[in-house]
Amino acid sequence: MRRLVLIPLLFAMGCAETPRQTAAVADRKTADEVKLARLLKGYTPGPPQSCLPQFTRQFRTQGVGDTLLYSENRRVIYRNDTTGCTGVERGDVLLTQNYQSQLCRGQIATTYDAISQNITGGCAFGDFIPYRKTQ
Repeated sequence: MRRLVLIPLLFAMGCAETPRQTAAVADRKTADEVKLARLLKGYTPGPPQSCLPQFTRQFRTQGVGDTLLYSENRRVIYRNDTTGCTGVERGDVLLTQNYQSQLCRGQIATTYDAISQNITGGCAFGDFIPYRKTQ
């Protein structure tokens, strides 16, 4: 009976983060915040939008941690804080299934490694916050 209690406890201990892992996550978050601040320097945030029309526009997509940046001709950058699309930063492809001509909050996207041809993650979009270039 003791073994049955001990086995789940050992599994739980093996899943706990070490102080080194916790520090690495904090360092990565800080580095992502610094990079975002550098990329959005000189831009002013506007009111959040629930959808981003993309039918007649072409965007350059860039990932910084869980945040996606959609650049439109360097005057406007749309920021979207997602929940798990970290693979875009390292070069994974962002796949969405659009049944309309825009990306909207709550829509689910999948990240895909084009070399190994494997799905690497997924996320849901949040609000799209436009950042406009200040004069």
